[in-house]
Amino acid sequence: MTKTKSKRKRWLGWSATGIILVVGAFAIMGSGFSGCATFSIDRAEAEERFRSRGLQPPDFVTVALDENALHFVSVGEGDLAVVFVHGSPGSWSAFSRYLMDPKLKELGRLISVDRPGFGESRPLKAEPSLEEQSRQIYEALSREGVSGNAILIGHSLGGPVIARMAADYPEFVRGLILVAPSMDPDLEKRRWYNYAAKFPLVKWSVSKAWANSNDEIFPHKKELIELAPLLPEIAAPTIVIQGLDDELVPPANADYVEATMTGVQSMSVQRIEGLNHFVPWRRADLIKAAIEDLAGE
Repeated sequence: MTKTKSKRKRWLGWSATGIILVVGAFAIMGSGFSGCATFSIDRAEAEERFRSRGLQPPDFVTVALDENALHFVSVGEGDLAVVFVHGSPGSWSAFSRYLMDPKLKELGRLISVDRPGFGESRPLKAEPSLEEQSRQIYEALSREGVSGNAILIGHSLGGPVIARMAADYPEFVRGLILVAPSMDPDLEKRRWYNYAAKFPLVKWSVSKAWANSNDEIFPHKKELIELAPLLPEIAAPTIVIQGLDDELVPPANADYVEATMTGVQSMSVQRIEGLNHFVPWRRADLIKAAIEDLAGE
């Protein structure tokens, strides 16, 4: 065997080994993290969870939007709508426990959406545009009787989505709750696994939710730059909840929101020691209290 062929063979062997290691690491990382991030459950499991607590199962609604469709889950009724928007990846069921809360249900209609590209919403591929996500959620909810007076809760990447909704449809929004929101374009960093997931073999090996998450995170900085000049125009009362031990979304994002959203009627920023990125599941009490505060204004 010639030296050239030998070197090529070793190079191919190292490359194949490297790809396998990357796929394995990404799969392990994804399986461990997705248990906290997606909380994805199917309809049958959701109905059983509600019934096991003596609750009527929620309504599962899919609204056709041209070639797309927006899926959400809803309980209760009333003039006030409380709308939950998950992060990346995720699904409506990230907030299923809130839809089971009888005290919150007394406030009005509780709704948790599947963002475009996730859960039962369409398209199947990612929709990186914050403006388009905002439009689809707004149009779907409007068609299903949410005419305004909505409190929007957005976690992680769901934060800039609801901020865009407040900028585009101010008459629709009563208040915002930004939970560990990924808002500052200067703090938007791509990690090694974002680049690894671009390789076809790695992309093939992970779930649709994880592949779509990566596809929307890559252009997210550009989307935040486009959102920035709209933030001072938002008037809706805003509550920010940020864990200071957040390793996924830098806590300085809360500072950015406070400095840029200068037109809001009232702003409250809660910086919580010892709390990481998973606020909706570790400190539900903070989010519920924020909802009650905005509902009482």
